[in-house]
Amino acid sequence: MDDRAPQTRDVLYCAEWVLPVAAPPLRGGSVLVHGDIIAEVGPALELAAANPQAEVVDFGPSVLMPGFVNAHCHLEYATFRGIFDDEEFGDWIVSLVDAKAALSPSDYVHSALLGASECVSSGITTIADTAFGGETLLAASQAGLRGRLYLEVFGIDDLRLDQTMAEIEARLEGARAAASPRIEIGIAPHAPYTVSARLYQTIAAYARENGLKVASHVAESREELTYIRSGSGKFAHDFREKVGWERMLVQPYGVSPIKYLQQWGVFDEDFLAVHCVQASPDDIRILASKRAAVAHCPKSNAKLGCGVAPLAEMLHQGVRVGFGTDSPASSNIMDMFDEMRTALFLHRAIGRDVSVLTAEKCIYIATLGAADALGMAEAVGSLEPGKQADLIAVDISRSHFAPVTDPCSALVYGANQDDVTFACVGGEVLYRDRELLTLDAEAVRAGGIEVREKLHAKVSEGVDVGAEDSGWWHPAGAPAAGTSDGAQRR
Repeated sequence: MDDRAPQTRDVLYCAEWVLPVAAPPLRGGSVLVHGDIIAEVGPALELAAANPQAEVVDFGPSVLMPGFVNAHCHLEYATFRGIFDDEEFGDWIVSLVDAKAALSPSDYVHSALLGASECVSSGITTIADTAFGGETLLAASQAGLRGRLYLEVFGIDDLRLDQTMAEIEARLEGARAAASPRIEIGIAPHAPYTVSARLYQTIAAYARENGLKVASHVAESREELTYIRSGSGKFAHDFREKVGWERMLVQPYGVSPIKYLQQWGVFDEDFLAVHCVQASPDDIRILASKRAAVAHCPKSNAKLGCGVAPLAEMLHQGVRVGFGTDSPASSNIMDMFDEMRTALFLHRAIGRDVSVLTAEKCIYIATLGAADALGMAEAVGSLEPGKQADLIAVDISRSHFAPVTDPCSALVYGANQDDVTFACVGGEVLYRDRELLTLDAEAVRAGGIEVREKLHAKVSEGVDVGAEDSGWWHPAGAPAAGTSDGAQRR
């Protein structure tokens, strides 16, 4: 049988533990896959007896579970890991403007392939990626990932609004043509400090008319909060000067970023607010009332000194939340086990309450919760009959797991991406016995290292770019997504 091809016959995957997420853990369980769909979940002996025609794949001492759903990432920044490790968010994002402009479109393809390979090998099978160009589409499609690419939009000059929207429509058309059947296309107004109120409003209306999902970085940092409330701070000066926007009027709005967006009618059930670190209880009530979802990226927010998002309050108010790894430029590795563990420790520590977050809840947020936040819960996020056959196997035979009586505890407190041994999406095996089947791992790694060396050299030289080459907002000639000549990136 071809390991990579979608199965044309029944396959019964068995393991010491099956973790359906939507149901209690099952010891000695199995998952019957028919084509690209999960047909049954139940005890291994019973399903094997009832389905003698099925090929049996036994993972032994492993946990079989749904693939992780990464609610926010940037695959194309995989080669940026470790460059600005000790900078706070405001300085980090200003430094990133120059670094991003140092790479060519082909460099970003190599970087995105490295990110895609890391996702597959760490058990992430669905991604919600934000990118300007088509490099991520290419990489995710080659790797076999499922998910959504949110096309990133920048613009604070309302005199260009019609031209901006025309460019957006062209990019969306190009992205749809380039995307694999597993990748949806959405739209991502970057953030309140890089997108005008009128452009946010226009994008929100356009998205509703055309059935598009929307994502945006919101309330990520104190710098953003200061900028929206008072029109001052690093974003009003250093950042705007760096990207050539110092000529634009800075207007203080006197409210939080979430209240600012709410007054323009931006939020609805198809809106994904990324980060929400600087969110008050009133802000969270707004999100909950509009059914907006949140992508929580605990490692990125902590590393950059942004803080800790009020996850407990979000969950208390019924906001849909999924974990995201963000980009390796800020979190270094796309390891969902690490995100779950970091979240659990951080929120228990700041709440001084061990009940605020459990291992079981972390697993839910990283799988079915994230799928719900993205509007994909009917298809992925749990092992249930009728859902897509997106599943992973996690090896628990090593000493740091023994003994295992609770698979949720074992995974959240003890596992890491290297413990993943198998991943399939829609019945197509992408990763088996810790080997990639859809990508040439050595070639991808070599390409990533070459790009990183180029990036490191440019950063060491102190590359400086002007407004015309900043990579944040080019007034004209924006390339369509789906091509490989996009240069604007978050």
